[in-house]
Amino acid sequence: MPRRRAVLALAAILGALEAGEAWAHAGLRFSTPIAGATLGATPKVVQLTFWEKPEASLSDIRVLDTAGTAYQVGRPEPVAGAPMALAVPVRRLERGVYTVSWRTLSSVDGHVTAGAFAFGVGVKPTGVAGGVLPAYPAASPFEMAARWVLIVGLVALLGAAAAAAARFGGTSDLKLAAGGWLLAAAGLVLLAVAQRRNAGATYAVLMPTAIGRALIGRAIAIGAAGGALLAARFARPRLRLGAMAAAGVAAMVAMAVHAVAGHAGAAGRLPAATVSAQWAHFAAVGIWLGGLAALLLGVRGAPSADKSAAVRRFSRIAGAGLLVVAVSGVWRTLGELTSWRELVSTGYGRAVAIKIVLLAAIAACGALNRWRSVPAAGSTLRPLRRIGSGELALAAGALAAAAVLGALPPPASGFAAPTELVVSGADFGTTVRVRLTTASDQAGPNRFVARLTDYDSKAPVRAKRVSLRFAPLDDPSVGPTSLPLEPAPDDSWEGSGAQIAFDGRWRVTVVVERAGDSVEVPLELETRSAPQFVSVERVPGRATNYTVEVGTEGFVRFSPDPERAGPSKVTVTCFDVVGDERRVEQIVVTATGSGPVRQQTGRRLSQGQFVADVELQPGRNTLSAIARTLDGSRMRATLAIDVPGR
Repeated sequence: MPRRRAVLALAAILGALEAGEAWAHAGLRFSTPIAGATLGATPKVVQLTFWEKPEASLSDIRVLDTAGTAYQVGRPEPVAGAPMALAVPVRRLERGVYTVSWRTLSSVDGHVTAGAFAFGVGVKPTGVAGGVLPAYPAASPFEMAARWVLIVGLVALLGAAAAAAARFGGTSDLKLAAGGWLLAAAGLVLLAVAQRRNAGATYAVLMPTAIGRALIGRAIAIGAAGGALLAARFARPRLRLGAMAAAGVAAMVAMAVHAVAGHAGAAGRLPAATVSAQWAHFAAVGIWLGGLAALLLGVRGAPSADKSAAVRRFSRIAGAGLLVVAVSGVWRTLGELTSWRELVSTGYGRAVAIKIVLLAAIAACGALNRWRSVPAAGSTLRPLRRIGSGELALAAGALAAAAVLGALPPPASGFAAPTELVVSGADFGTTVRVRLTTASDQAGPNRFVARLTDYDSKAPVRAKRVSLRFAPLDDPSVGPTSLPLEPAPDDSWEGSGAQIAFDGRWRVTVVVERAGDSVEVPLELETRSAPQFVSVERVPGRATNYTVEVGTEGFVRFSPDPERAGPSKVTVTCFDVVGDERRVEQIVVTATGSGPVRQQTGRRLSQGQFVADVELQPGRNTLSAIARTLDGSRMRATLAIDVPGR
């Protein structure tokens, strides 16, 4: 009956997910040329940047003309200094429309993405060919099933080993561990088949990659567990406990490799802590739910004092396991979702919601056992066995949800398509109004569309030439760049370029040249940045320290003193990832609130510490710091604080 319930649970979970949302993860972030761009000359390379690190040897990029002739030269290669990018050289392109088709695998979890977009050389690509045409393969039910078998096997293996070590199991611990080992080995073989299918390559090509190395790592750990179980089978009783403990340690190593090769390994924020939380979650589930299976096998038959003592020991261990599962599960959920609405609006969120409901039901059954069945274990074990069997059936469903989550993209992975930016404004004389639209709200290659209208009549403005001038507002040491626009049939002006080279605030000046004069329309825009984690340290009598994590570059600490409306000195300190001060060339601090924007170059206090004078406004203030390090890196940190009035 539990097996049947588990199969039905897996079917229900799969049915709750729409196939259209089961996309893979290393989606395209931006490209050079950008989709729909019109180039004045042939590019030398086509470069694609993804959300996760792609596996170059298992990826493919093709550049085709309308007749299907290929113009790429060789295989895609990694780009120096850009680990998320692949590039392929191209032969000289004549005037015409070209399609870039790509297929890549994430080196983190082995999932596939694919798609196509078009650009033009000397001509504008029209119709749907000008945009990105996604063709993402749906997540494979075969892969989900393989992950489920692997997870169930490791949980059973670790639970049996924990039961033997903590003496709450019985004579069947070794048999349960052996069964779990067989399931884990079978699941690993099935996962290898699924990932080879995803790669579309032979095992000889797959195994030297990061995906193959993760499979090998799991195999070594599972093999070591098998060796320990074999030793336990033939060892003397006093040595059997050590062999079972070794099998449990090997199972936890396999779980750790599995965590690194999943979504946790692709975390952009606190990757080590994220992987550790995922591993702790997996291991706690094994000890808690796998241990429950071992307990139920060990308490078969009539009640006894030894069985009652084993039940009490497991109850304490299960309580600790439940706490670890809850805390680590909340941590991972907050890291993978950007809003609670995604629990119902995305396939990943619905799988999380199903898992939460199932774990809550398991916890409720566990609480019922703790309060009723455990005290009664000395006289009857029937309630424990009945409720525990129901827990295991629910656990099979929760593990199925975990397997599905491993094959779906988390909303926080950034896989969602970027949204456009729209800004508008008028010249100083209020004669021309401009509405500027970008294809993406992120830094990098972009397409810009400007619509010019008369300020009063709203009629289209006829211009001889239109160009954009870009200047970063938070990086005064970076000079301006320009982009000429070309007229489009719908009275707009368009152009593509990578002038917005990094995230932050930009002033974009639209220069409109007409027959008798020219006008300039100043606009401001801010690109979308990845969320930054902020830790707060408050010590009475001292300035509050706000430490902002800046991706893989390190940390930036803000210390405003005083933290109230009016003049304030903000000390800004830059650290590397291990907590040492970074050698910084210059820091620019910008403060925005209800009043005017104030910007100042920081005064040096040490190699990585600066101070700036700012004027804090009552209410919400945003502090941003742009640090240029001596090794050429750019660190941008933003902090929002609520400032009381005077």
